[in-house]
Amino acid sequence: MDGSLSHLRLFSATAEPAAPAPGRADPRELANRELLRPPTYRRGHDGLEPFSAAWLDELAAKRYQRHGAWLPAALEFDRHPDESVLVLGPGVGCDAARYAAAGSVVTVAAGADDRADVVRDHLDRRGLRAAVVPFQPDRLPAADGTVDVVAWNALHSPAPTPEPGELLRVLKSGGKVIGLFPARFDAGYWQDVLFPLQGWYWRRPPDPTSAPKATGRELLRAFAGFEKMTVAKRHLRRSELPHPWRVLPLMLMERLMGRVLVLKAFKPLAARTGTHAPLPAVARAA
Repeated sequence: MDGSLSHLRLFSATAEPAAPAPGRADPRELANRELLRPPTYRRGHDGLEPFSAAWLDELAAKRYQRHGAWLPAALEFDRHPDESVLVLGPGVGCDAARYAAAGSVVTVAAGADDRADVVRDHLDRRGLRAAVVPFQPDRLPAADGTVDVVAWNALHSPAPTPEPGELLRVLKSGGKVIGLFPARFDAGYWQDVLFPLQGWYWRRPPDPTSAPKATGRELLRAFAGFEKMTVAKRHLRRSELPHPWRVLPLMLMERLMGRVLVLKAFKPLAARTGTHAPLPAVARAA
């Protein structure tokens, strides 16, 4: 396997033991993850019973407001009615609910550290239908060539890591992967490089993501078996920037040093199933 990608653990030749998800049952941490906030964030949701309908409604609303306003366009909730969508890394089910509400046929693959019970309850409360099934990296829960979109949230550790050939296998020809990955060259990286003495006068907030970070070039190399690949940076809070940078347009800063890489990649039209399509280069080298 390409050594430059080994730290990503996206396409490991051998499965590594998954690190335990810290605070799996902690509603505050689950909320911070859903809203892409630093884990030390402590405000909000006061007075709401964790996992109640009001708690889930507040998360579902706030996830796509202000700093998360880029998510609906990036994940294309309204562009896939009557199409099959496979959701990896479901969080508490906000994204799955948006796909289902728009008419997509949704399957949620929940890992051992995901709250599958919360996802099911979230969907049930909204009267939405989606299959919630266990996630297995060596066998995604779909037949060959039956999935239109794989929505992959790899922002938090342990992130779901499907085998590379599995993505190609389940996608239809022309099907799409939409992936969210932590950006290596984000605001935190550039602050540490340009302000090495910042610890003397300011402590920057912790990263809002916990999975291994990637560069756009690494992602493009990892998805070499796909075509029409694009990578864009998104998500940045003004409070995460040093004070001199806060006067700059946030949209510009987000494009330059956003926290999240949004990958979009298509399965080649010539490939009928994953067994007939070339595997990503990292898989061939493994």
